Amino acid sequence: MRTRTTALFVLAAGLALPAAAVSPPPAELAGVLKANNCTTCHLLSGRTVVGPAYSEIAARYADDKAAAVPVLAERVLKGSDAKIWGQAPMPPSAKINAAEAEAVVKWILGL
Repeated sequence: MRTRTTALFVLAAGLALPAAAVSPPPAELAGVLKANNCTTCHLLSGRTVVGPAYSEIAARYADDKAAAVPVLAERVLKGSDAKIWGQAPMPPSAKINAAEAEAVVKWILGL
């Protein structure tokens, strides 16, 4: 009985721990995200009213990150329609260049 009680205590203690924190972007990417208003609609984790969290995007494309990079970078540059994540379309990011879009996407997929 003591072993079962100990096991339950260990399990309960593990469940009480907070989930691993999502690391913020490096400074150069944080600047790109801010300059392009990305954080208006996207958070590191947790859902906003408008867009998915970066951690949700990473989870959705976790099985094939390499194939997702060009697709997502294009969506960053050109926008996307609302059917992908919800009702609001993502507008194009006019001030971001292709290299920055790819770097941001690679960071997101690395979460």
